[in-house]
Amino acid sequence: MNEKILLIHPGYGKAGTTTFQHLLKSLNVNILAKPTENQTRTIWFKLFKAHLFENKYEIKKEEYNHNKLKNDFKDYLKSFFNNQKRISVFSDEGLFGGLLSIHNYLGLYNLYIFKEIIEEVENELNIKIIIKFVVTIRRQYDMILSTYYYVGEYSELESPEDFFKRTIRSEDYKNLFDYTVLLKKIIKVFDPEILVLPLELLKKDQDKYIEKLCKFIDLEGNIVDNAPHFNKNYITKDNKKIYFFKRRAFSRIFYLASVTHNWLKKIEIYKKNFKNNTLLKIIYRIVRPKEKSVLSKYNTELFENEIKKLYKNNNLELEKMTNINLKELGYY
Repeated sequence: MNEKILLIHPGYGKAGTTTFQHLLKSLNVNILAKPTENQTRTIWFKLFKAHLFENKYEIKKEEYNHNKLKNDFKDYLKSFFNNQKRISVFSDEGLFGGLLSIHNYLGLYNLYIFKEIIEEVENELNIKIIIKFVVTIRRQYDMILSTYYYVGEYSELESPEDFFKRTIRSEDYKNLFDYTVLLKKIIKVFDPEILVLPLELLKKDQDKYIEKLCKFIDLEGNIVDNAPHFNKNYITKDNKKIYFFKRRAFSRIFYLASVTHNWLKKIEIYKKNFKNNTLLKIIYRIVRPKEKSVLSKYNTELFENEIKKLYKNNNLELEKMTNINLKELGYY
């Protein structure tokens, strides 16, 4: 029986997902989930994510035919498993929802759907698909800090110090950045081989990062010369990191457009169609406030050791589960 390998990467936000996807482009693999600026029209978004990200993407709520979506996605996968490439990679940030969804039943439900579809593909193509998972992670302190500075809504509501204090004191927030939660859910459904790739390893030793990935999926390749993609949210000054965040500049035109938009939303025909109207989307892109980088006046390095202590037990457990040395990468 012909064997194929499927590597599933349910990427965390702000944890090296984009960098990982950038590296995939140089590998001889099928890339199943192609990152796009707006993926709301893709089969996998409708099947796995539409119900989880409705508010975030402001998409119009639609009633999808679930069975049709499953069959369409199955056919989509079959088109790749039928070609000559042995390895396929499904890498998608938020595949099982955002941080909140990962930690509840909704993310777990998507795992069962994916597994069911894979089993149907195996039977219909008479092949064996070996499922493997890769999880990209990042030090919790850096991940929390990046979340604060890149998601501008937080900066409007509270200072980074308050954001860190809330994270440290809240059990709910603590659980959000415990990577073992996702791993345990994956093991419960698939019981696969799992590779954990810390973003810090890529920055420290790119060759080792790539070697681990290629060895894990049994792929011969050399992409060391392919420069990785990094998004930095800081500059270095006097050997200290000074962070910046994105803030939208005020625009009188945008303010006027917003007032008009909110008034028109009271009209039923506009309310039902403005999210799908191409002209209105173009107008919004023109008048929306431009983003600018703003240096932060705050220093949050005092929280770094507290965050390390907070997640030390979680990271020790992660080491035992995946045989990876997180101590040398500064996780605790």
